[in-house]
Amino acid sequence: AQKINPLHYIIDCFIRLETMRNAHLLIIAANAWGVSAFTTPATFHTTGTGTSSSRLFNNVMEGTYTTLFDQVNVALGLQQTDFTATYLNGGTSWTCPMTGSKGTAEWYSESSPQFLTGVSKCSQVDVGGAEFSINVWMGPSYDVPNMLLKFGATADGSNCFVIADYVPRGATPLGSDASYSEAYYGGEVANAWNSAASIPGVTSLPPDMSMEFRTLYSPARIAFAGLTQADATNIATSHVQRFLSWVQSAPQVPARSRGSFNLRDDKLRQFYFRGEVQKNCAMFGPDLGMSVAAVNTGPVAEAYVGGGS
Repeated sequence: AQKINPLHYIIDCFIRLETMRNAHLLIIAANAWGVSAFTTPATFHTTGTGTSSSRLFNNVMEGTYTTLFDQVNVALGLQQTDFTATYLNGGTSWTCPMTGSKGTAEWYSESSPQFLTGVSKCSQVDVGGAEFSINVWMGPSYDVPNMLLKFGATADGSNCFVIADYVPRGATPLGSDASYSEAYYGGEVANAWNSAASIPGVTSLPPDMSMEFRTLYSPARIAFAGLTQADATNIATSHVQRFLSWVQSAPQVPARSRGSFNLRDDKLRQFYFRGEVQKNCAMFGPDLGMSVAAVNTGPVAEAYVGGGS
């Protein structure tokens, strides 16, 4: 009889379980967004020549993706790195033959390092539609939350979603410093959640299955579907512009405290990577899933499985 590798068996069971869980979430989303939205194929084609990662998804939210990243790029002075090439055969795109899903991932650093660890810019398309993400991870010198943003639309453009959050940082528990809570989670930020939740027809998205992803959640996290293109664009745009205004007036972290900030930040990004591993391995299998998780996260010590720099 053929011997079964215990590790392979555990991984296979894990993937099967998580696939069933993700299928359950898909059913929930389909009920919220309309089943027809998941049966309309999305168009995917390449523009440019050579190794350009530019993609046209024929999705109503792609223009917002381009515009918002341009705003981040201009405000923070970014330069693209070759980080994702290590995992994606020298490029910035990937394809899953099993599901037909396709995606891109790029990692940016500041041209003149000051504020950031880096910025990830990612996209994914399948028969259900397309999703886009822009995540800005702060460095230890300035005390501003990390910005996470994901948004997209069904293939026919009839239903859009936004998942937006500001991840708390530092060693001080959120709520113990009233000025920090008011600056980044009260007032305008609280009103943004209330406004999004009050849009007619909006549907709350279920939380992530991954405990690691949920560990990053703040009380201000927006996660709504059933949005129009205009509503989704307004929510995402406000989220980015609010964050960029914070960065420009960010308080510096005292030099003696930057080590602890750095340790905490790295742990947050490890949690994010683990959540990406769980999600993407369930959808695409362990080989591609690990690569997609790594490029969607950016450089983290724990993600250096099989290479990376």
